[in-house]
Amino acid sequence: MLADGSIIEIRGNPMPGGGFVATFTDVTAFRRAQAGLIQANETLEQRVAERTADLEVATREAERANEAKSRFLAAVGHDLMQPLHAAQLFTDALSQQLNDPAQRETAAQIGGALDSTGDLLTGLLDMSRLQAGGLVPQPREFPLSEVLEPLAAQFAAIAAARGLRLSYVATRAWTRSDPQLLRRVLQNFLANAVRYTAHGRVLLGVRRRDGMLAIEVHDTGPGIEAAQRSAIFEEFRRGPDAPGQGLGLGLSIADRIAQLLQAPLTLRSRIGRGTAFGVRLPMMHAPRSLASAAVAAPQRGLSGVRVLTVDNDPQALSALGEVLRRWGCEVEAVADGEQARTAMRARSAALWLFDFHLDRDDTGLALAQRLSEEFGARPCLLLSADTGAQVRQAVHAAGLSLLAKPVKPLALKSVLDRLLAAGGMERGSVTAG
Repeated sequence: MLADGSIIEIRGNPMPGGGFVATFTDVTAFRRAQAGLIQANETLEQRVAERTADLEVATREAERANEAKSRFLAAVGHDLMQPLHAAQLFTDALSQQLNDPAQRETAAQIGGALDSTGDLLTGLLDMSRLQAGGLVPQPREFPLSEVLEPLAAQFAAIAAARGLRLSYVATRAWTRSDPQLLRRVLQNFLANAVRYTAHGRVLLGVRRRDGMLAIEVHDTGPGIEAAQRSAIFEEFRRGPDAPGQGLGLGLSIADRIAQLLQAPLTLRSRIGRGTAFGVRLPMMHAPRSLASAAVAAPQRGLSGVRVLTVDNDPQALSALGEVLRRWGCEVEAVADGEQARTAMRARSAALWLFDFHLDRDDTGLALAQRLSEEFGARPCLLLSADTGAQVRQAVHAAGLSLLAKPVKPLALKSVLDRLLAAGGMERGSVTAG
């Protein structure tokens, strides 16, 4: 041991000619270094544990923030879309009652402004939901006509107002996807085609390719340069000659929703000749009973059909009733489930239109199930400004149809025609089940 307390270990190594070589080892320094390494390792492990705990806390906070954002968006979207829904329906009903061309033009301009506002809000809410992870596909098997026919009816009128012709090639094909999200993709394609096509026509149809279905929207617009075909799917991208209001979110939203649906997008374009956007989906076989029923089902129309409508928003309820009466329906409009039950007891209805969120935590879905048990099932359409995953999943699981607010009248009429045809219901009242 040295004077400073260090321990020296002396080891002897024998030499060939005798004697030995001494090797001095500082044992204390080695032990100090070893202890330092152990302490450093323990400190590192402690820091890793602390950072892991911090990360877990941050992750939980981020998840809570995303959940809060999703709830906020759902509430805001519902509160914004409800009055817009009523205003659009009132405007459509008013325009049908006006005889003066100037007044009809004014009503059409009001309707166009409301449509633009609805499209802007829907685009912003869709993008926010995508960023928050709030759009979750709810796939099911369904006939493509369920989505395509209402879109064709809606955009035929929009195209005609711009001096264009929209052609729709009817299809009996079935697929598996989320119909609500697929509708958003195709709606953005059609809106883009109508917006950028100055003259000519827009075509909506389905092709069968390599065992897949390709839903395509063709236009006779200016076309898209090859160098710009990737950029147009970026957020806030608008063409230089795009008329009207817009944020340039449509194609970006379509692209991101298509990725969620695992449905590849396609794009073909020729400068001066037009553009074709498409989305590819799996091809399914229609159930035989449904396929034969779809072929044989007559187009009944809405005139004389007795309709029960339920909505806890008085303006939305009144506006929907006005539109339905203009189509020749007999309408019973009530605000809640108990009133709906009373109305069905007094005089049965052939068709039900229920808002999803009702007062006292009731839902249109639960109401439809209760009334079906008591009076027998009816063709039923649910309307909602809340198109979150939980609402869509619940409606689809029940085998009912859902239409997002604000509702376009022509799209609504197309859906109701299909429901009546598929349900085989007679006009007027029906016998209670």
